[in-house]
Amino acid sequence: MAITQIIHFDAGRFLDTHASGTTVDDAIQKAVTALKGVKTPPQHFVIGTQVQDKGVVQITAEWDAVVPPDSATFETTPEFTSFISTVGNFFGEPQSISHVILNRSAFGKDAPVTTSAVEFVEIYFPTSRVTPEFQKQIDEDFLRFDEILDAKGSVSWGTGWVLEEQDYEDIKGEKAKLFLVARGWESLDNFEQVIKSDGYKEAIPVLLAWNVTWKIWHVERKFLSGFEVVA
Repeated sequence: MAITQIIHFDAGRFLDTHASGTTVDDAIQKAVTALKGVKTPPQHFVIGTQVQDKGVVQITAEWDAVVPPDSATFETTPEFTSFISTVGNFFGEPQSISHVILNRSAFGKDAPVTTSAVEFVEIYFPTSRVTPEFQKQIDEDFLRFDEILDAKGSVSWGTGWVLEEQDYEDIKGEKAKLFLVARGWESLDNFEQVIKSDGYKEAIPVLLAWNVTWKIWHVERKFLSGFEVVA
């Protein structure tokens, strides 16, 4: 199964620091042009900016060569270093790099990360709780949440567990294991309408029962490999 890689850059700060006079959208255009000279780019990738902070660039990619559990090793390969060096010229050093195996392909027809607006949610669990049985229960809970939600304007979604364990301030004495949700929307307006709906009010207690914290953000697509959409 393909592995999905998520990379974040604080491109706005990088561009301000270098007094380049270049906007983030301009930097994305230049990066896309430069990537045409990279011999082995990701099999699929999409570049976007976070809606909540338009200076943050996110690249979501699938690589043929990345096979768990060797994702960390892959970051030292010529393929990845060439790719990250190229985009780093325009966005700076990555803030974070993570890998997740989704329960469906992130790319392809009606895939979750290729829509114009994508919602990402990271849910933090203490690593000691995350057994195979626990993971199965979380999957079942999320499916029940989605069935109750009946989200109009949701194109598709995928879920999975991030391979890298992380430090998290609300979890003491151990690391966190992250459950990630990627949901593609027809537009952000659809998302805003859904969270005001009766279906959301009925569905959300299913997730709140987990009694954990989560982080949510949205990405506006700017470039999809094979189809340029930067304004």
